Amino acid sequence: MSRWIMILLGLSMVICGMTDTSLGGDLQQIEDSVEGNSSKNRKRDSGNPDDCAPSSSECESDSWTTQIIVDVFGPPLFYAVTSPWWVPAAIIEEDGLCEASYQKYPYAAEDSGFLLINTESPTVKPFTLQLGSEYATDFSGLERIGNRIQWDTSSRFGVDTEWNYWNETTPHGNDTLWNGDFNLTYRFAQSESVQMYSGIGVNWLSGSSSDAGVNFTYGIDLFPSNPFVIRGVIDAGTIGDADLYHAKASFGWIYKHLEVSTGYDFLHIGDSNLQGITLGLTLWF
Repeated sequence: MSRWIMILLGLSMVICGMTDTSLGGDLQQIEDSVEGNSSKNRKRDSGNPDDCAPSSSECESDSWTTQIIVDVFGPPLFYAVTSPWWVPAAIIEEDGLCEASYQKYPYAAEDSGFLLINTESPTVKPFTLQLGSEYATDFSGLERIGNRIQWDTSSRFGVDTEWNYWNETTPHGNDTLWNGDFNLTYRFAQSESVQMYSGIGVNWLSGSSSDAGVNFTYGIDLFPSNPFVIRGVIDAGTIGDADLYHAKASFGWIYKHLEVSTGYDFLHIGDSNLQGITLGLTLWF
């Protein structure tokens, strides 16, 4: 009898442990990752203290090898790494078109997208403002309401910021989370139908605790033909002790100042992925 009592107690402890680890959903896993409690952070290998220092001859050999690698592979590697910027600029701005101004709204002028290149029209503006709001869901209890402000100028510099409210329904109730970013951007390639930009800024997250990190953004806006717009953006950075990757694509229909869009959004933070179909509205000024 005592043996069966010990077995039942052991099974109860295992079941309780499994229950405790499954209480939190994706949002709770994200907060754990930001605070440094993810499985990745727990699996860091320690260094080997028994490694011996290399001799001076080995150091000199390594120095020559490193120098040869830098001289031979350095320039091609540099051009490869920077190609996402100079290749689009060379293709899109093949004639060196640099002066650009904004219309009142996309496709306001015939046979054009949003920018007008080298124009003296009195109707153009030196800046533009976009105010967007969207709803996203994965149809499995996770929902997001997001807002975005994008301000761009004819000087190519601008500001891009967004903030999101997440709500997840779990078997034990609702879990909520806020996150967003703020970036200073530069439009490195532009034409009347294509604009590409990148920038750097900060990420932030607020839930049971708050934290922040750095962010890098890279995006494109395409105006293929009236009244459509295709937009994509990639973000990479950190929040606290967690890494962050974000990718989003949308297809929109524009009528004067109003855009209605749908798309897909993917966000990776720490050990968790948050994704879903989006439906949004954007005002262009």
